[in-house]
Amino acid sequence: MWGGLRLCLLSLILGTCAAHAEQRALIIGVSSYDDPDIPDLRGPANDALLMSDVLEKVGFTDIELLGDMPGAAVRPTHAAIIDAFTQLAARAEKGDQVYIHLSGHGSREIDVSGDETDGLDEIFLPSDTRLSDDGSGIVPNALSDDEIGDLVALVRASGADVFLVMDSCHSGSGTRALETDIATREVDPRVLGVDISQARMVAKRAADAGPDPIRQADGDGRFLAFYATRSNDVAREVDMSHGAAGDDSQWFGLFSAALAARLETRQSLTYRQLFQAILSDLNKGGGFGMAAIQTPLWEGDMIDDPVFGNAGYTGPARYLVDGDTVEAGLLHGFDVGTLVALIGDIADPEDAVIGYAQVEEAEPRRAYLRPVSQDCVPDSKTLCAFDGSLPADAHFAQIELSPVNLTVRFSSVLDMATGQPLEPASPVADRLRTAVALAARDSGIGVALGDPVFDVQVILKDDQLWFGPSALIEDEPMGLSFSLAQDDAALGTLLVRILKAERLAHTLDQLGEETSPFNPSPVVVDAERNPSDITVLDPPGSTINPRRECKVALGAMRETGFQPLEGMDDLKQCDLLRFRASGSRDGQRDVNRIHIDAQYCVHVDYELVEGDAAMRELGAPMVMCSDCLGPVPYSAGYERLYVLVSELEENAEALNLSNVLENCGSSAGTRGADAKSALSGILEDAAGRGRTRGSLGLGGSLSDVWVDSYRWRVLPRDAAFARSSATP
Repeated sequence: MWGGLRLCLLSLILGTCAAHAEQRALIIGVSSYDDPDIPDLRGPANDALLMSDVLEKVGFTDIELLGDMPGAAVRPTHAAIIDAFTQLAARAEKGDQVYIHLSGHGSREIDVSGDETDGLDEIFLPSDTRLSDDGSGIVPNALSDDEIGDLVALVRASGADVFLVMDSCHSGSGTRALETDIATREVDPRVLGVDISQARMVAKRAADAGPDPIRQADGDGRFLAFYATRSNDVAREVDMSHGAAGDDSQWFGLFSAALAARLETRQSLTYRQLFQAILSDLNKGGGFGMAAIQTPLWEGDMIDDPVFGNAGYTGPARYLVDGDTVEAGLLHGFDVGTLVALIGDIADPEDAVIGYAQVEEAEPRRAYLRPVSQDCVPDSKTLCAFDGSLPADAHFAQIELSPVNLTVRFSSVLDMATGQPLEPASPVADRLRTAVALAARDSGIGVALGDPVFDVQVILKDDQLWFGPSALIEDEPMGLSFSLAQDDAALGTLLVRILKAERLAHTLDQLGEETSPFNPSPVVVDAERNPSDITVLDPPGSTINPRRECKVALGAMRETGFQPLEGMDDLKQCDLLRFRASGSRDGQRDVNRIHIDAQYCVHVDYELVEGDAAMRELGAPMVMCSDCLGPVPYSAGYERLYVLVSELEENAEALNLSNVLENCGSSAGTRGADAKSALSGILEDAAGRGRTRGSLGLGGSLSDVWVDSYRWRVLPRDAAFARSSATP
């Protein structure tokens, strides 16, 4: 959805949020339309006034209103909206917080750029939208997702951070209304003169054009978007008078009302917690008089920042609870036997526990709870006894303790000087043994040292230790290195990183093995490599300039040079990898590209893949580096990448693992994909599956999660050149 707003999350800002010079807002509410065939709405104007009032209360001083309401600057025509964005970009400065809100009708039109996998662009309808009467499939004066993306990019180019909220339908489902006090914010594309059956044909013609994402340039501000609903669903507006005789002033967008109610409390939340709180309020009725009837989504790179730069909650991660079900599973650390604390609200203090539960069944993205006492000892094999019942007002769960089910096996330390393992009593082996034990305690992951069958090989050369699934290529050490001159704290940090990356890999490998052949993945993944020309690379022993040589190497590549990525490929400096995906059947799926590099750093790129038409890029293309820029200049070694596919579920947060699984800061990345360390313990031991409700015959499909895995090794420069010279 909203292909024009896709982000290349390659440059995240680390640390605390900077002081913001100004807080600015552009609020657009489109209730009335010039064309009589486009039905008017009652809520958008009220949404705009409500959000303006709330933002004033939280400190915004620069607020511009567009719409059919008192205080609005002008009517929200196509030209007026573009002009308002342009003026906002001119006023905004680096460090500003910018809030943009659009309420009104949404629909879809034919995507001619080829960046949408379902062949359709989502559109927002200004007041002067006209019908498409020429068979083009394009709606005159509508704002496409690509156009909105360009406008947002204009504001971000000032250096300001942008928080965008869209409360409009992105659907062509045809649903008009459910009850007399609920209306949808959707205009069926057929009403606008758009034949969506053209979408697949156009998308297939344009598929080779590729996506046109917003790329974050140096100096650009960051971005986050909340969407009121999925691209194939409808957003609702609701009569808040609850049956009392009222006028149109009592109608509000369901999502806007929930958002405003949370912001008005001035709770100290991150954007992720704000989103989860809104989803919880919608699921539980939240005072809105109904259960959830739409599924919101988010995207962007500010999800774990404090809302509007205020101090956010810094305790353990919390996940939605519905009865005996928590909307997180093995991928989030909810293994069978895990002890969790139950909380009433996302903003409650860390110690506001109203009960305890233990995970009795676990699936990749969902876990099932049983009530237990506080003194329950986590064990996946012997669960604690039932104790009472789960509190009815428990809406969130946080992990308290996890069972230790996984053991990461380290080899003995191989001394390159002698070719023999170090004696266990040697100073280096003893130091490593002590550090590994402390890392196991801190991470809650079991370890074994000196195992002949290992997950992590350890090699000593001169005064450096090297770690990797295999830490040697042709007698040359590679992987993650540690200088013995550093202190034990640095070694402990490095080992915790290794343990968490290995645990993640173990979980994903296991999920991949459990995929049923009778239920193939609904997403087809295309993994390809384009080798660099070794003649343009700097030879061993010369002064290396990675940026220059890769720029030259990439410039010499041709599209026809791509070939399938197979098995355990050997790659070299400046080789290019790309991963693309398309749906194999209709529907929407969360797709996470999870890369564990040679430094044991985890990088995640998320995409929403819709329909079965065009191919979509899964993250930015990856440039391999055996010799990189930055604090880790030597980066040869074994690497792993997983593509995790899951069905997008109704009334639940999308399985977007970006800013969740990353475990390295900017000093450790090796692909220019430095990520904010947001793990904070939420990926606890996820080694065991346990029995799932699907396998017990209690409902559910064969699987709602699929995993494709890829492995390669990046050759040291010496080895790459030696192989090239030996090639006839």
